[in-house]
Amino acid sequence: MGEGARQPDDFAVAFDSAFATLQVRVESACAAAGEWPAGVAAGIRAAFGWVAEEPRDAQLLTNDALAGGSTGFERYERMIAYVSELLAPGREQADHGERLPEITERAMASGVAMLVAQRLSMGREAELPSLVPEAIQFVLTPYLGSGEARRVAGLS
Repeated sequence: MGEGARQPDDFAVAFDSAFATLQVRVESACAAAGEWPAGVAAGIRAAFGWVAEEPRDAQLLTNDALAGGSTGFERYERMIAYVSELLAPGREQADHGERLPEITERAMASGVAMLVAQRLSMGREAELPSLVPEAIQFVLTPYLGSGEARRVAGLS
């Protein structure tokens, strides 16, 4: 796991500390942004910025957690559930005439987490801030449609 072997209790403490820091960053950014779509965009921006600044902590939340057996996977799932809850209000935004699948929020959260994990594995976490607009569009498209998601992401 990460920088040398960690004992399970050490991993749990380190994970929980990193996760709490990430939550504060994301929630502060979301609260300052106002409406839900802008809050999602701000949350993604804050999370990707944090990963670029704190890659070791981000590694704990992603790759180390997934490699950490059942304890790590339970914590990883808690992180995905947290992000999913932040996305759930988007269901009120979705007016496509169809009900979104129940798995939508988990799929969006997991997709972004895998993007982060991949960049961390390759030592390319510094690229994440430049990927923010595409990540925002990816996450918001099911709720707002492609055009509005691109607008919120600053791509149009």
